[in-house]
Amino acid sequence: MSDQKERAELLAALHAAGAASEEDEAELQALLETDPGLRDVVRDFQDSITALASSFDPLETPPRTLGKIQKEIARERGGFLVRLRSWLSKS
Repeated sequence: MSDQKERAELLAALHAAGAASEEDEAELQALLETDPGLRDVVRDFQDSITALASSFDPLETPPRTLGKIQKEIARERGGFLVRLRSWLSKS
């Protein structure tokens, strides 16, 4: 297998898993334009990941843990908004 084909398959797998960086996504899109057959590879990886994910029973998150996660997300979002407002008020 060529290095280019291996790279394309790696990018397809990363994309399907939701783990591709912006640069990886751009590279994959460029490859998809030149190699339409790569779409089948992407689809195969997506199907495999979907099958794997659906083979597990969902985990229940304890309410206390979920609450902590939600508070942390709100804090991070609030922190960003506070910094943004501060920055804009200085302009």
